[in-house]
Amino acid sequence: MSHFYLSHVRTVDEEWVASFFHDLCRVVAQRTGRSPEAVGVRGKPHSSDVSVDLLGRSTVLVVLHSPRYFSQSYCRAELSYFQRRLNMQRSRTGHSADAVVPVMWEPDPVHALDAVLPYPPLGARSQAYRRDGLLHLLRLKARYRSDYEEVLRATADRIVVAAEQLPEVYGFDAAGSHSPLGAPVPAAGQAVSFVVASTAEDDLPEERRSSQYYGKTALDWSPYAPGEHEALVSLVKNTATALDFTATVLPLDQETVDRISGAGDPEQLVVLLVDAWVAMRREKRRLLAAVDDRSPDATTALEPRSRDDTESLEQTVTLDELLDRALPLMRGQHSEYDRWGLPDAESFTSSLRKVLIRLQNEALKSVEPVRSPATPAEGLRTFPLLGRYSS
Repeated sequence: MSHFYLSHVRTVDEEWVASFFHDLCRVVAQRTGRSPEAVGVRGKPHSSDVSVDLLGRSTVLVVLHSPRYFSQSYCRAELSYFQRRLNMQRSRTGHSADAVVPVMWEPDPVHALDAVLPYPPLGARSQAYRRDGLLHLLRLKARYRSDYEEVLRATADRIVVAAEQLPEVYGFDAAGSHSPLGAPVPAAGQAVSFVVASTAEDDLPEERRSSQYYGKTALDWSPYAPGEHEALVSLVKNTATALDFTATVLPLDQETVDRISGAGDPEQLVVLLVDAWVAMRREKRRLLAAVDDRSPDATTALEPRSRDDTESLEQTVTLDELLDRALPLMRGQHSEYDRWGLPDAESFTSSLRKVLIRLQNEALKSVEPVRSPATPAEGLRTFPLLGRYSS
């Protein structure tokens, strides 16, 4: 692991960026006892390529912000990747890590640093830095040496303190268009509905004694992080966003069933997140059966069952039988990956990614065979349909 990744506008001020990078590596190495070559990385100076491997092996992102920063796609991608790692960390642990360090390279007269980046900007007492930025200190280092060294120390302090390793975000397309907070928002991707088949704490079956996994509503169900309400919802949204899906999360009720089947859109992508205990309820079994009847090409299910939930493990046979009866079609489908009894957040996330990729592929298959009809002699009165998932 590297201690930091330096994100900056490339091909501009390269000698000054290289000088700062060299000095920062030296100071961080002195603090950590590692060699300067092992503590920091950055992208190739004269290339717009984004290395997800280097980003994924870095603990902190140091952002050299300037008026041109958000105009560069590789800068947006680097910042977006770290934001997604931070979101994943927060959804798993419930707390935020100080893993993005915004440094003012040049002042932006239009956008203040604390307005475009939702992270604490570098704190330095130097008035010259706060007024003119780090590049100014580098160019006039003979005059501002003490100010420059103060910025170096402050940046190194933030890097060394943030020693927590963030999770990697798999499936991130570095070549795509990514707009983190502070930048224009890209167009929405393919839609997917997550249907949470769980219940509120005050509506649990009598047989279910472990109430710490539940909250005021079904969407508060948190099978892997008891007491952290909506942790599962955050996890699925972050995973879907990383794959460029637009995610909607719904509780399993009659309104949702009507929305995803029948008079609604039976071909929309649906992922059922099922708590096996709800299958003890007759009304829930009826609703589960309705979801089970949807098209298998557009519907799938995942069942979290934490290895730390001893009550669920003790009732494994009973819960499996309930699911077999409530979801006979989904339970009978062969799959090349695990979808049932997922024991932890990591296995759940891995299976969820595979589920979403499969749904994407099935959607593409349904579109590819569609051909535009021959143009009638009198011409087209309407535009031909291009496919069910065309935008």
